[in-house]
Amino acid sequence: MNILKLMIKFLTLLFAILTFAIVGAKADKLDDIIASGELKCGVMLDVPPVGMRNNNNEPIGYDVEFCKDMAAALDVKPIFVETPGPDRIPAILTGRVDVGIASATASLERAKSVAFSIPYQIWDLGVAVSANSSISSYDDLKNKKVGTVRSTSGEAAVLDELKSRGNTVISYNSNAEQFLALKQGKVDAIIESNAIFGEYAKGAGKGIMKVCCSVTTAPSDWTGLMVNRSHQGLLNWVNLFVWHQWKNGRTDELYKEWFGYPAPSMSFPGTHGY
Repeated sequence: MNILKLMIKFLTLLFAILTFAIVGAKADKLDDIIASGELKCGVMLDVPPVGMRNNNNEPIGYDVEFCKDMAAALDVKPIFVETPGPDRIPAILTGRVDVGIASATASLERAKSVAFSIPYQIWDLGVAVSANSSISSYDDLKNKKVGTVRSTSGEAAVLDELKSRGNTVISYNSNAEQFLALKQGKVDAIIESNAIFGEYAKGAGKGIMKVCCSVTTAPSDWTGLMVNRSHQGLLNWVNLFVWHQWKNGRTDELYKEWFGYPAPSMSFPGTHGY
C-alpha cells in the first residue's frame, strides 16, 4: 500500500515536472519570427510621410524605415503588409502581421485588444481646407462639412465635438479618399495630423489645399507599435528596440528625413514614460 502511494506521488510529481518543462520550452513569438527569417509589419501606405509608395511601387516612409530597422536588428527580412486605418488592429488579432508599425495612438480602449510599445512618434491634429477657402481657424468650422478617416484617433478626438457644433462629419476609409473629397468639394475641410497634411501639401495637394490651423481642443497624438497582447516576450524586445532607436539617434534622423524637423521628446512632462 505504501509502495502504491509512493508510486502515485512519484508519477504526479513527474507529470508536473514534464508539464512545466513543456510550457517553459514553448517558443515565444519573437523566437518564431527569428526562426522564420521574416518580420511581417503592418503599415499604412496611403499616409505620407509615414507610409506611401514610390514611382516603382515600393513602400517608403517613416514607418517603413522603422520596420526595416527592426528587421535588420533581428537579422530577418522585412515583409510589408498594407493595413489601412480600420484594418490595423484586426491584422494583429488574426496573425496576418507580427507587429503593427502604423502610427496608431496608444489609447486605453485600443489596449484592451492589442499591446502597445513605448512611444515612437508624436502627432498634432490639424485642419486642411481648399487653397481658396476663407476658413482660417478651428472656430470657423462650425456648421461645415468635415471629412475624417474612419477608426482613427483623430476622428475619435473630434467626432462628438464636431457634431455638437452642428458639423456634418463624413468618415472615409483612407487619407487618399479624404484628400480626394476635399479636392472635389465634397467637404469644406478635413482633419488629420499636421505631418500628413504637410507632406500632401508639398506634393499632390500643392496649390489645391492648405493647412489653415490646428484643432485647439485636441491633445497631441502619442503613438506606439502594436503586437498581440499574448506575445509578452516580443513586446519586451520591441520596447527595447524603440528605446535603442531613440538612444542611438536613429529616431531623430528619421524625423528629420520624413517630417522635416527634429524628433520631439518621447517622455511626457512629469513622468518617465511608460
